[in-house]
Amino acid sequence: MQNDTGPFPRLAIVGFGLIGGSIALSAKRRWPATAVVAVDDKAVVDAALTSGAADQASDDLAILAGADLVVLAAPVLQNIAILERLPAVLRGSTLVTDVGSTKRRIVAAADQVPAVPFIGGHPMAGAARGGLAAARADLFDRHPWIVTPSPDDTSWLERLDAFITGLGAIPHIMTADLHDRLVAAVSHLPQVTASALMHVVGKLAGDAGLELAGPGLVDTTRLAASPAQIWRDIAATNDDMLREALDALIRTLTDLRNGLGNAESIDATFTSATRWRDALLRARGDA
Repeated sequence: MQNDTGPFPRLAIVGFGLIGGSIALSAKRRWPATAVVAVDDKAVVDAALTSGAADQASDDLAILAGADLVVLAAPVLQNIAILERLPAVLRGSTLVTDVGSTKRRIVAAADQVPAVPFIGGHPMAGAARGGLAAARADLFDRHPWIVTPSPDDTSWLERLDAFITGLGAIPHIMTADLHDRLVAAVSHLPQVTASALMHVVGKLAGDAGLELAGPGLVDTTRLAASPAQIWRDIAATNDDMLREALDALIRTLTDLRNGLGNAESIDATFTSATRWRDALLRARGDA
């Protein structure tokens, strides 16, 4: 059994929103003696200290000195900029990981900062609302957590694996390229589609029309409440993969539009969707 401080006794999290705050709460749940350091804007770190999610906090990266693990939990492009500043702050015995939704850009950036040990990561968990107020200790329970190590990361990988498992998540190892291709399909495309759908429905129906909507629209557009600022970086750092996914969706929607009077066309798409929906539920253990 792990001791009360876990594999990383001093845990520093840069970006103390939904994901960063949930990592802190989950680590405290699993290893109560873990010292959690929060780095964010003053209002956020004050809230982190008041809530007990963090033991120390600052808006200055200097507080990261002495951390055993640094988790970059800001938007993707901010994480890259912060990573480039870390050699001036950290010693070689500190591992750095991130929780960004794209991996190729930050992994490439880490290659240019060899003094900082880095393993990319991405927990496949979240919520429609962001911010520290939405953080939960159980956010990662039974959810995949993708890890994108290089061949030279074996000495750190076991400890990071133990940390992720301790948070309740299930580690999955893959390349940064494969990660970005898969999440473009299973995460980024659903988000962009839900937001675009809600945008169009709102424009067509207006406030009065939305009063007639049933639970189907509410369920289908849950992701449309996601904050735009996070998705700007995701779209910018995975634009090629997301464009391919959107092109495939647009082709399908075009075929549906052109075949609205063709029962075979409707049946083919709906039958395929039902089969893949069943496969999704089985993969999640919900079938």
